[in-house]
Amino acid sequence: MGRWRAPRGVDGDAVLTPAEMRAVDTHAIEVLGVPGLALMENAARHIAVEAAALAPAGGRIGIVCGRGHNGGDGLAAARHLHSWGHAVEIILLGDPDGLRADAAVHLQVAQRLGWPLWVAEDLSAIAHLPAPRHFSLLVDALFGTGLSGPVSGPARELIAWINGHGVPVVAVDVPSGLCGLTGQVLGAAVEATCTVTFAASKTGHWLYPGPAYAGRLHVVDIGIPRGVVEALGGRRVVLGDAHLAAATAPAQHNTHKGRQGHVLVLAGSLGRTGAARLAAEAALRAGAGLVTAAVDQPAFAGVSATAWEMMTVVGTDAGEPLAAEVARLRAEGERCAAVVVGPGLAPTPRTGETLAALLPQIGRPAVVDAEALNQLTASPALLGQGGPRVLTPHPGEAARLLGWAVADVQRDRLGALDALVAATKAVVVLKGAHTWVGAPDGRRGVCPDGNPGMATAGSGDVLAGVVGALLARGLTPWAAAVAGVVWHARAGDAARAATSTHAVMARALIEHLPAVEQSGC
Repeated sequence: MGRWRAPRGVDGDAVLTPAEMRAVDTHAIEVLGVPGLALMENAARHIAVEAAALAPAGGRIGIVCGRGHNGGDGLAAARHLHSWGHAVEIILLGDPDGLRADAAVHLQVAQRLGWPLWVAEDLSAIAHLPAPRHFSLLVDALFGTGLSGPVSGPARELIAWINGHGVPVVAVDVPSGLCGLTGQVLGAAVEATCTVTFAASKTGHWLYPGPAYAGRLHVVDIGIPRGVVEALGGRRVVLGDAHLAAATAPAQHNTHKGRQGHVLVLAGSLGRTGAARLAAEAALRAGAGLVTAAVDQPAFAGVSATAWEMMTVVGTDAGEPLAAEVARLRAEGERCAAVVVGPGLAPTPRTGETLAALLPQIGRPAVVDAEALNQLTASPALLGQGGPRVLTPHPGEAARLLGWAVADVQRDRLGALDALVAATKAVVVLKGAHTWVGAPDGRRGVCPDGNPGMATAGSGDVLAGVVGALLARGLTPWAAAVAGVVWHARAGDAARAATSTHAVMARALIEHLPAVEQSGC
């Protein structure tokens, strides 16, 4: 499989489900009158360009085709490749007489040109296909986005033959055997070097294991007006430069620390002081003018002794009456512009009692993270009460809030995101490989940036601090969440590039936030 690489230059572009893409195609053909053959021809040329770029000189290219539109795209691409001097051969799954109208047109062209045609009707025929390395490149044009059930029989064997051939593979729209909606493998799936998809990326391209099978992703224009895609494609977008711009815009020359916003970070306990430091320092680095760290009483002395740029106050204190503690913390929160709650808090019943009483009383925008999420799993609605909220769960925290297994969250990340937003009425950042952000008004965004090296302790604390700073600077919860997610992910990419190590320490993310800001990306 090729290393997955998100398409660049598509921030703000729609992300469609297969059903939405079918609606877009239907509208373009039946309402706008764009000929289906024209769309197929445009798609084919893009496929051929990518295949030609990967194909070794003088080698044979095998075009593996199904009987639907995906197969038609592959057959049309074969004609372009042939005209550019490449030797092409067709491998067709099933009876040639069963091809759909547009695909049948292109098969007739292939037959008239006399290209070799391998018909893989059954297991016996597949067993007699050319041995590995007969082809120098394969184009997977079997199924596309329409597959909904597990592949079996000859189709499964043909996918195994593709994967076993040991050459680069260009997948058309979605690697065959992969669910275009969920990114799950339906029995078996083609392991592509790159995937060429049309008009917009699909949800399955962003949901693991989909990206691991898609390889490098190329989103190409086939002549469907962008307005049609946006109108019929829901409210999912790829996050990027436009979303980051509000966070990294230069401050006014005459600004001051009060105008930049004051963040209260309610975090940290004995043995978990690093979480408080990371969140607070990230907030400062992300532009907050003032940061106050409210740290549990047992850890207060250790944090305050080294907190050079931040102020410190006592956070939760088991020796103080609960009502007095809640009133004191509420007053601290109200004198700030935004609050970050949760990183490194003590996992004790008293913490839960404090948060249950405090959160609904905090009217300021707040980021709720880590232990604050864990403490309120029995009452997720509390997380959205009070002022505007941004929740930042990782899959384990999301699973506890929903009463799901972690594996179920990972299999249905969009469903989990929808359920969390509905339960809390808050903006939710579902962290992980390709973090998703959801808002109560239906907006959804996916981040193409980030890397596995960011899967280290403290990375989420940094994100919470960054989003908290953006809330304090006046961004809306949605704007702060999406900008914070992109900024954090790109800082992780910058840190990984600078260190060339497997893991990126959380404080390196903080150190690289300015590099993202200064580069404008």
